[in-house]
Amino acid sequence: MPSYSFKARDSSGRLLSGSMEANSREAAIERLHEMRYFIVSVEEKRKSLLSTEITIFKTITIRDLAIFFRQFATMVKAGLSLISCLDILSKQTENKLLAKKVDDIKKSVEGGSTLAEAFGNHPETFSKLYLNMIKAGEVGGVLDDVLNRMATLMEKEYELRQKIKSAMTYPLFIFGAAMIMAVFMLTFILPQFVGVFQSFGGELPFLTKILVFVTMVFNRFWYIFLAAFVLLVFAYIGYSRTQHGHRNIDRIKLKLPIFGNLFLKTSITRFARTLGTLIQNGVPIIQSLKISAESIGNDILAEAVMEASDRIKEGQSISAPLEESKVFPPMVTQMILVGEESGGLETMLFNVANFYDQEVERAIEQLTSVIEPMMMIVVALVVGVMVIAMYLPIFSMVQLIQ
Repeated sequence: MPSYSFKARDSSGRLLSGSMEANSREAAIERLHEMRYFIVSVEEKRKSLLSTEITIFKTITIRDLAIFFRQFATMVKAGLSLISCLDILSKQTENKLLAKKVDDIKKSVEGGSTLAEAFGNHPETFSKLYLNMIKAGEVGGVLDDVLNRMATLMEKEYELRQKIKSAMTYPLFIFGAAMIMAVFMLTFILPQFVGVFQSFGGELPFLTKILVFVTMVFNRFWYIFLAAFVLLVFAYIGYSRTQHGHRNIDRIKLKLPIFGNLFLKTSITRFARTLGTLIQNGVPIIQSLKISAESIGNDILAEAVMEASDRIKEGQSISAPLEESKVFPPMVTQMILVGEESGGLETMLFNVANFYDQEVERAIEQLTSVIEPMMMIVVALVVGVMVIAMYLPIFSMVQLIQ
């Protein structure tokens, strides 16, 4: 939405200046008239190329949002008005891109929009999950509680992501180091050894011949290897962005020998906590299921949740279609069934989320304990084969000398 800077005089004749968002210049002028200002000038703000380029490279992380909503909830609970809260947050938020969006939200609220409508102007940052919870908080008069629950939800999601990242950092580092070492040896070390061996004459061992051939091909056609790698990466990205491709990749993720269990438990944790939070805040069950399906992070599980949403319209329970999907573990569907029958569905969903939080931690520990020795073995084999291939000719020359 365009932003307009204005100069106007109030009823006492005092000159005021400021800015507001509006669909057009005429809409901005009309809003100023409604505020009973005498307009001096209204001009559209022009964004400089430099500011646009800088904004492109900024991102808003889930950690930034968690901190923002936690601070917002504290201020609302303290009795500050929404305008005051948003004004303070727009000035003290560290992430400048988020601060700008908060300032835009403040201006929209000042213009008469509800808080949910103001947040809805930034769908790229605030998803349907946030908007529905804020709307429920406004309608129910419990905005501070809702904001606290949103902050808790995002903090849990941030913790979950950090656990997965920490588990994957070491294996990826080892794999990257092994690849760099192999490329370095193939490019710089092995060709020199080969030159020395060939100057002495004689027959090179079979393993050394293979490595020499790989070295020559790699050094001569390295750009083909690089192009093939880049092509594979772009092909994977393109395929994953298609609906069919994304679904197939998600199915494969769940069936992976070591990682599949972790992906499943992570998705269940996200689903249970999101759905529980939405129901707790009074969002209708069908709408809650649809939003949870969008945030679950796996198309296969999301399809099962959407099927449950459709079946509820026909008067059925949530647990039955989830159980029929054969994707959700029996323990999850049984706990949801108990929650439906006892009237404490959100409590059961939070219990499921907390249980699978612990399961994710155990899965990460097991993953780390399995992957670390496997990576060390792979690195040892790669380096060991190269070292043996380089030293075999030396042993052959020593035998010839003797």
